Amino acid sequence: MSIVSSFKQAFEEYSKKNFQKSYSLFDKSLETLKQDSVMLQEKGMIFINLEKYEEALVYLDKILIINPTDIEILIRKGKSCEILGKTEQAIEYFNRILSIQPSNVHASRSKAIILINQEKYEEALIYLDQILLTNSNNFEMMYFKGIVLEQMGQYAQSVNYYLKSLKITSSDTSVLQSISLHIVHLLGKEHAVPIFKSLIENDPNDILAQNGMKIFSSPIYDY
Repeated sequence: MSIVSSFKQAFEEYSKKNFQKSYSLFDKSLETLKQDSVMLQEKGMIFINLEKYEEALVYLDKILIINPTDIEILIRKGKSCEILGKTEQAIEYFNRILSIQPSNVHASRSKAIILINQEKYEEALIYLDQILLTNSNNFEMMYFKGIVLEQMGQYAQSVNYYLKSLKITSSDTSVLQSISLHIVHLLGKEHAVPIFKSLIENDPNDILAQNGMKIFSSPIYDY
């Protein structure tokens, strides 16, 4: 018996005041619906793991019909749309998440990054600040805020956030490399050389750090 038929029969029994039978049919229908939802989630995740995002969207949409406020599924839908380049749809789903759960970090982060890529820096700043309000030690958001402020021409504040990020993540190689280049651009090589030295101390085989040290330590390099 299909779920629709089961629900229909349950209502018929209810109208006949066969409440026990009606309850049993409703209970059975809901259990089937729950199992179907779990199965759809598993199928959706398989396609996401296979990076087949269009196929994943089919199953995610079916789950949202059953439960339109499922935060985890809305996040997966938004991320899948973002990866597929459907940025407006992605923003729509991140907005839905934030309307249900305003403090959701995943949605705020994803929306901020999309807005940065769209060069909508003032709007991106709103979502970065929301995250930093609840987690002031989020070095990644500090780094992104540094980028946004730099693009907005607020260089002193930008450097301040780059340095704050460095204090928290002094061993994160990728962030150190990126921040050092921004600081070189804003302040000059004398501030970046110590960062490259720190990178080499963490990993003596870091080619990027070695090249950076070589370039910015050279007397002919004058930024």
